[in-house]
Amino acid sequence: MQAERGISKPPLRVLIADHAPMRAGIRMALGAEVDICAEADDGEQAIRAAKREQPDVCLVGEEVVGDDLGVIRGISRTAPNAGVVVRVEALDADDLLNLVRAGAIGYTAGPLNAERLRRIIRAIAANEAVVPRAMVLELLLELRHSGIREEGITARESQVLGMLRRGHTTGAIAARLEITPVTVRRHISELVRKLGVGDRGALVGPKSTHVTRVGAR
Repeated sequence: MQAERGISKPPLRVLIADHAPMRAGIRMALGAEVDICAEADDGEQAIRAAKREQPDVCLVGEEVVGDDLGVIRGISRTAPNAGVVVRVEALDADDLLNLVRAGAIGYTAGPLNAERLRRIIRAIAANEAVVPRAMVLELLLELRHSGIREEGITARESQVLGMLRRGHTTGAIAARLEITPVTVRRHISELVRKLGVGDRGALVGPKSTHVTRVGAR
């Protein structure tokens, strides 16, 4: 029994995909708390390393992620048991939702912070998502609304609907999705038709316009 109590779990195996100076900072911040099993400079290297090493955690910088989130999808597909956390300078609810859709379990924002990184690693070790309290409600609302995809809603229409329900204007949706306002209005018209509601206001609903942030100060 004493021998059993002396057994400790091995440290989490971590893949770091980021530019060289940031990787050095992350290594220093995490110290001996983890086993850094691989490092990568770009998305292709990250996906190959994830497939080869099957890490517990992938810390991926936003420069590596790029704009299409293909790297996150590739890592999630080739290393399905890895917790993917994205390092970003700043992030809003829509960006987080897109990361989660691609396969990430959370992110760390702002300058590199050693204690924050260590908390993230401990959270993943405890099978917890790395999501700020301020965005929990938005994620829950997204989950609640995701069922409409079964009614013939396309992925793009789902994005537009979600942004409408979070209070975005047509212009803001167009800018975020890099499409024209005319295309946004076309998607809205299709949503009205497919969901059988009267107008845009009925799509949004009386309680969905502005989301109250949990834990905000």
